[in-house]
Amino acid sequence: MSKPTQAVLIIENDLATAEMYQRTLSQYYQVFTTTLEQDILALVSANTLHTVVLEPGPLNGRGWALLAELQRHPGARAVPIIICTSQDRRRLGMEMDVAAYLVKPVLPDTLLKMVRRLTRKDDREA
Repeated sequence: MSKPTQAVLIIENDLATAEMYQRTLSQYYQVFTTTLEQDILALVSANTLHTVVLEPGPLNGRGWALLAELQRHPGARAVPIIICTSQDRRRLGMEMDVAAYLVKPVLPDTLLKMVRRLTRKDDREA
């Protein structure tokens, strides 16, 4: 199996959930996971990302602000963002122009299908 060329960033506070998503996605993508804000911005700056999976809820109350910051960041401005959360704030997510809004519990295969759909779109536009 060749090394994945597309990268996904998972921002998820729940370690078990992050590991579950990473285990599935890493079969097809290079996967980065973190919850630390300084690491998030460093990863975005240092890597070409194809999708970001974000749980905006618990990030010290800054998850939604972080989403806005990611959307303004030159390295992530055009990257599709998937909200994957237990919060029912779909309207806010859509107003913030996220690519997809998934309400937990989200099965890893469901997330994989969404990431594949978005990364295929990236390939067609390149």
